[in-house]
Amino acid sequence: MQLGFNTLGGISADRTSGQVPTEVERLRSIVAQAVLTEELGLSAFSVGEHHGDTTFVTSAPPIILAAIAASTQRIRLMTGVTLLPLLDPVRVAEDYATLDVLSGGRVDVVAGKGNFANASRLLVGEDEPDRSLMLRERLDLLLEILRTGHIASWSGQFRPPLRDAYITPRPLQQPLPVWLGASRHLDAIDLAAQRGLPVLIAGFRPGSYADFVKHYRDELVRHGHDPSTGRVASLSTVVVSYDEDRARREYRAYWESITSKFAQRDVRRQPTASQSFDDLAGPNGQILIGTPEHVAERLIVIHHDLHHDLHLLQVDNGLSPQATEDAMRLIAEEVVPLVQRETGAARIG
Repeated sequence: MQLGFNTLGGISADRTSGQVPTEVERLRSIVAQAVLTEELGLSAFSVGEHHGDTTFVTSAPPIILAAIAASTQRIRLMTGVTLLPLLDPVRVAEDYATLDVLSGGRVDVVAGKGNFANASRLLVGEDEPDRSLMLRERLDLLLEILRTGHIASWSGQFRPPLRDAYITPRPLQQPLPVWLGASRHLDAIDLAAQRGLPVLIAGFRPGSYADFVKHYRDELVRHGHDPSTGRVASLSTVVVSYDEDRARREYRAYWESITSKFAQRDVRRQPTASQSFDDLAGPNGQILIGTPEHVAERLIVIHHDLHHDLHLLQVDNGLSPQATEDAMRLIAEEVVPLVQRETGAARIG
């Protein structure tokens, strides 16, 4: 199992100081986090995508990842997730093929439906488009473009037809990895299994994702794919501290404030906001809070449940840029060695 870091690019008050970073500070801190990820020897850095929401700065992941590519040499550059139902697959292919060439072949596109109605209203003008249908159509077009670079003839429901279309540049990786992201439903997992694509299973759901992973691997076989090629990744929010009680109190207050604001701004977030903090931050939840030893133990248990290939750690929720980097160093120095010893987690460089 490999380890990496993830950011959603949120702007919020620091959990302890109350200071709120500017957009400039936040964007620069994301690039600095990615550079530090490589310096610490972790394998990947993932950037989320949000539109139409002033509490996020990650509306242009290809540009952010390009800045990261220019300052790094080895880490995988991942999206998390690319909102493919709301984007033109031609443009997505152009952006990430260009990034793949410039980065020396280090790009992984993680496509998904996303959870935010704000993005739908801004990009396609609908509160509730049929994201499942849009994802399926646009995924197949994206895969064909990345595979061939030429579309002789294509027509669909959600974009204008293509005739004798050449899309450049060609990605350096053949094929450029495209994953599907899934959180609460099996439709994206089923689609990934049908197409033989890897999956990133993440989100806020109490309990293990082992049932999702088993379903995915069973479906891979049913659709004629070698299960050994079906890579799986997952993600956890991590709050690491020597004072677990204080960390839990501070993060609970932050989480309750943020989820309440999400629910007020975006009705699609209400199912997440209504979930129990005690479940999500409990023994089987996706929020890992505690000492380095406790966090390492949780990651080891998750790997034993999922037998997955990559785990992304999200640490910058409600932390200043400096506090985020301090947490990343603490994880690299005290959590990663324990996880490596039990799971074979790999460092780069």
